[in-house]
Amino acid sequence: MKKLYILQIVFVLVFNCVGEKKASDDTLASALLLVSPASAGSTNASTSSSGSVETTLTSGVYTTVANASSTSEWVYVSLKEGGKKADSSTQWDIRFKRFVVSANSGTSGAGSGGSCDTTKTNLSDASINVSSCTIVVDSIQSQTGDGGFGNASDSASPSMFSWYNYDGNTHLLSTKRLVYLVRGSEGTNYLLQILDYYSSAGTSGYMKFNWKTL
Repeated sequence: MKKLYILQIVFVLVFNCVGEKKASDDTLASALLLVSPASAGSTNASTSSSGSVETTLTSGVYTTVANASSTSEWVYVSLKEGGKKADSSTQWDIRFKRFVVSANSGTSGAGSGGSCDTTKTNLSDASINVSSCTIVVDSIQSQTGDGGFGNASDSASPSMFSWYNYDGNTHLLSTKRLVYLVRGSEGTNYLLQILDYYSSAGTSGYMKFNWKTL
């Protein structure tokens, strides 16, 4: 009988921990703003304590999933290196922290990057070129309650700051599927389209996006 009582206590503790993790994700989503290039059909994955990046290449289009679920650590990605995880001291091209997106430019980094919104929703649209929109560098972006995320500010891409739609009932984000022109840290141009913000398990902060060199 004593062993059964102990097992019941362990079960309750484990169940509560799982529940707290889910509640924590929902709370953050409603209160905060916040290894070589992959070859065709292959996977390029890298991990560390501050997140993970996994990239696959299919028919000339890369698909990258960046674990940016940390509320304090950025996840840096080098598009030049085929979607490999980078760090702040290297020539990273784009970075993520939760749903905040930055290009290596302006207040976010010393690179010559930037981004702009082409207003298109098809990554394969042949009409998209370097003249489709005007590249802007990163700056401090602020939010004052819109979208249900409270008051917050961070250094981010002005064009990709509102890549999502926010559902006030479910408190979930859904992508607008806009295609962005992203200039890399050394000047190479890419097209990027955000696909999802949740892992297969429903955990927020997993930025999934398609991209290709323009």
